[in-house]
Amino acid sequence: MNKLKLNERLRLIFQAVSFAFHNGYIKGWTTGKIYSGANKQYCMPGLNCYSCPGAVGACPIGSLQAVLDSGAQKYSLYVLGFIGIMGVVFGRLICGWMCPFGLIQDLLYRIPLFKKMKNLPGHKVLKYLRFVILVVFVVVLPMFVVNKVGVGRPWFCEYICPSGTLLGGLPLVIANPEMRGSIGFRFYWKLFLLVSILVLSVKAYRPFCKYICPLGALYGCGNKVSLYRMKVDKEKCVECGACQKACGMDIKVWQNPNSIDCIRCGKCKAVCPKEAITSTMDTIIGKTGFTKKHKKLVPEEGIRDTSVFKKYTLAAALLLILSGLGVACYLIISTLIPCLEQAVFEDRDNFILYIFGLNAPLIPALFNTAFGIKLFLDRSKVQKAEDMAESTVMAGKYTLLVIVFILFYSVVLAGGTSILRNGIEVLAYGGLSYAMSGGIAVPIGAVAAYFIMKFAIKKSSAVSDA
Repeated sequence: MNKLKLNERLRLIFQAVSFAFHNGYIKGWTTGKIYSGANKQYCMPGLNCYSCPGAVGACPIGSLQAVLDSGAQKYSLYVLGFIGIMGVVFGRLICGWMCPFGLIQDLLYRIPLFKKMKNLPGHKVLKYLRFVILVVFVVVLPMFVVNKVGVGRPWFCEYICPSGTLLGGLPLVIANPEMRGSIGFRFYWKLFLLVSILVLSVKAYRPFCKYICPLGALYGCGNKVSLYRMKVDKEKCVECGACQKACGMDIKVWQNPNSIDCIRCGKCKAVCPKEAITSTMDTIIGKTGFTKKHKKLVPEEGIRDTSVFKKYTLAAALLLILSGLGVACYLIISTLIPCLEQAVFEDRDNFILYIFGLNAPLIPALFNTAFGIKLFLDRSKVQKAEDMAESTVMAGKYTLLVIVFILFYSVVLAGGTSILRNGIEVLAYGGLSYAMSGGIAVPIGAVAAYFIMKFAIKKSSAVSDA
């Protein structure tokens, strides 16, 4: 499988998981009722309608309109801060990998109908329309067109947003016959916009993202300063144009790698023949030294006594698999399945806390399992020692994710309890809870496997030298 296909399959998986993350309240889909628990005060990263029956959180754009209508809402600074943090940390990476409506457009573009095109006629002018919509429909109208008590209306949500129509309006109307009598011009107007955008999405790549989405406009402003940025090595780049050809947003990456239009899909990196395009994440990983460390493990003469080497690598592979799979199975059986069942049958206000708090070690555990399986397969195929050492070192590298998840877990716990008062207490409590949930087995397994591999290389090399 080439890099481009692998990138797109991986991105599709992330988008599907994100869609489930945004719309994971299954009871809402089955009953046609909007979830109204405490989690609805929190914004989700992508454009996802508050009124969607499955939505477990609020839409950033909808929330922004709500807090700008009179300036008196409780969570105004939180909403502005959330959008700002998402933009500064990720930029439009959210658009390319996490947005539910972005996934829908990507799937429609894959339908083999019409002659495909990247941009609509008038693209150079139309691409600024999203900023006009942001200023007029999201900021100005909600702030200044208010009723007698000083409350404005969510103009973008009411008159434009196709995501709200597709994921909110239509499911609610279908599931609630009593609502059909209240359908009027506004519903048909938004339905017309939705159908138009969906049809255009089959022919042109992400027309809503390019020309209409105000959230993408906000996140795009963070592209040049976000922690996740793209970089082009001018010494390697030959300006062949392969990146622009693969880019659905039609960006000349070698000239403007951090364009406000870039959704960070990663296609340009995948197709670059000179590997001249990298991201800040690549730089961070490179500085850890893990990407080169596996080569330093193996001596120049290589491994001659493969029987000794394979015996120890089997132990390392099994340790990775057992530590990862054991934790994953424990979490799935003990917490994840019960949490999902409660989400189906109850209006659980702490749904997000339980799903993403108690199951925080799950993703690092799956990394351990994956690298353990790869190490075992490499061993059975008698691959080079360098390849097997790399598998173990990669597992060790991804234990860095444990730190990230402990931080995330701690913040989630801090938001769900009143007993935590300072940063040290938050991290200590989060780390202890992470360890008690079985997560401590993940870094221990990865580090132990790394040292077993290091010992295996030294032992087999010493035997061969003798």
